[in-house]
Amino acid sequence: MNNETEQARIARPANCKDNGDVTEQHWYGDEVYFGLHYDLHANDSDTVIGAHATPEELIPALRLMSPQWVQTDCKGHPGQTSWYSQAPGATVCQGIVKDALTGWREATRRMGVRLHCHYSGIWDIAAAEKFPDWRVVPNPVEPARQSQKMCPRRGYMEGLLLPQMFELIDRYGVDGFWVDGEQWALEPCYCDLCRAAYTERTGRAEPPTDISSPDWADWMETQRAGFLEYVTRYTEAVHAHHPGVLVCSNWLQTFRDPGEPTTPTDWISGDWWSGTDILRCESRFISTRGKPWDLMLWNFFRDGESGALPIPWTVSSVSRLQQQAALVLAFGGNLQIYENPAGLRDGRLVPWRMQRMGKVGKWALERRELCQGAATIPQAVVLHSEAHYRKKPVKNLFWDYDIQGVEGATYGLLENSLGVDIMDEWALLPRLNDFPLVVAPEQDGMSQAMVDALKAYVEQGGRLLLSGSEVFSRFGAAFIGAQSVSVESNALFHVPTASGMLQLGSISWRMLKPDSARALGFLGKTPLPDAELLPYPAAVLNQVGAGQVLYVPMDLFHFFQRTRYPMVREWLGGLVAAMKPALRIRIKAPGCVDAVLRRKGNKTIIHLINLAQEMPNYTSAAPNIPPVGPVEIAYDTVQIPQRIVLAYEDTAIRRDYRVNSGSGGTTLITVPQVGIHCAVVIE
Repeated sequence: MNNETEQARIARPANCKDNGDVTEQHWYGDEVYFGLHYDLHANDSDTVIGAHATPEELIPALRLMSPQWVQTDCKGHPGQTSWYSQAPGATVCQGIVKDALTGWREATRRMGVRLHCHYSGIWDIAAAEKFPDWRVVPNPVEPARQSQKMCPRRGYMEGLLLPQMFELIDRYGVDGFWVDGEQWALEPCYCDLCRAAYTERTGRAEPPTDISSPDWADWMETQRAGFLEYVTRYTEAVHAHHPGVLVCSNWLQTFRDPGEPTTPTDWISGDWWSGTDILRCESRFISTRGKPWDLMLWNFFRDGESGALPIPWTVSSVSRLQQQAALVLAFGGNLQIYENPAGLRDGRLVPWRMQRMGKVGKWALERRELCQGAATIPQAVVLHSEAHYRKKPVKNLFWDYDIQGVEGATYGLLENSLGVDIMDEWALLPRLNDFPLVVAPEQDGMSQAMVDALKAYVEQGGRLLLSGSEVFSRFGAAFIGAQSVSVESNALFHVPTASGMLQLGSISWRMLKPDSARALGFLGKTPLPDAELLPYPAAVLNQVGAGQVLYVPMDLFHFFQRTRYPMVREWLGGLVAAMKPALRIRIKAPGCVDAVLRRKGNKTIIHLINLAQEMPNYTSAAPNIPPVGPVEIAYDTVQIPQRIVLAYEDTAIRRDYRVNSGSGGTTLITVPQVGIHCAVVIE
């Protein structure tokens, strides 16, 4: 054993205080806002782990970035530690030449920065080899294989995970754990414990082995329940061992995990490596969970055509990271950046790369005052029903579920300059009447409680947009205002838009006969707007009580998510306009500008985020962001605003105030152009 491990019992920084009531203190305070994540996933090919992970080398590099917390390498998916673990069952990487964790702890202690460990949980290759009784038992009808994943109900947590976490707390004084390889790595397990849990849950003797079985969803819910119990147990055990230590399970309680966030983890986080689109959804959803949260951007990306020519990872531009960061910061999230310099396995950090990330951090910290602690201004909300989501048969609790409809609705509304939130049933039901517009995109599996609440919402004056052939039966002909004539499968039809006939495709398309509803155009067999039309509406709009429901009888938002056709965006904008939702803030902007509507104290904050890039053929490049504009804002107010300023960018804005015929007036604001991220602040 290396003697360095005997000297590694380093106290926490003086400013990291223990907290006996973790339920009230899940984070360190508003000032801890920008972090660094560094992991290596130590493995058999490593020979120089820790060689340059000394305080003398780390501190100058870390100061170039100035992170307020650091997550460093500990144990990756291969299951090998990059430190000299003494826990029984540990697999220590043979390529360690210096205990890197000692260097990171001492460096962060001197800088007064919190230190977390990146620890791979469910996915542990070494533990699977050493302790076959811990690993997942595969489906008996599949070819025999040995899983690298741990069963959350077997001995892994007690035998390795918790002993190592306690060791890291006691010997190194680490402040938290970012547990990786978790929900997204989980596999269905057929061990005796999982089978017994299924029988207890359902009363059925045997779990299904075929994904087409009607019992499969119950089987996966049994797996999910076991995973949530596992996370709860290790989180509570860490809190009991040392209440000041924080715990996060990567991607738990995020956009791909809707439903009430019951596990007692301290904060929410997920790492994302490709593009900006999913960040638009994740930020809108995670911000409704009621916990501190961050999203982790990668400091490197890989793009281009695959083939014989190897495509290496390359460093991200500052402007690209800022563009992605804006999508997180505007919703009040914290920010961290993942760094793993290609080819360097010795623990060193590259100064010029750290300096670039430091520029992003400075840019982010300038936005903290307006972004942190702000609340949404309700406008349009997209339903992300957990009941619907979990009815799809899947083999993985993260990757396999269908999120395309929710994504498509979010993108389509954003590209029509609406302020958009995403909520599951748990978050939306108590706040449903706050939103002038609710969109339920192909959510035929939503709960009956949600159906009933949406009907009542419309009766009371709300505006509801429903889409999808199958949702018709959930709400009924009387509510929708039309009769179902037939259903076409794998159908292509043309629909009328303001600029012409748009061809759409849907797996299922319902032919309607309006009763009380008004037809919004008719389906066409060809692009001709006035010939070869069918007697079936493209959409119907029905008055119900004081409100309106608009029904599109096909998979509109799945189609838009997959195609992003501009005419689909245009048609959607026309459908929303036909409903005439009561929007106090109305924005006209280029489709590449996201508007985020927030309120903090007496401030109305309209964030404008430019998602354009100079290389449109690539999803990740964006070395420079071309400015776009103008953006026109109309804001109905009772009184003339006392102050209107543009934050973050040096652009002169124009403003005017027009008195309405009734009471109050409308403030008109023009922002000539948006660089990357600016905010109109109105008081």
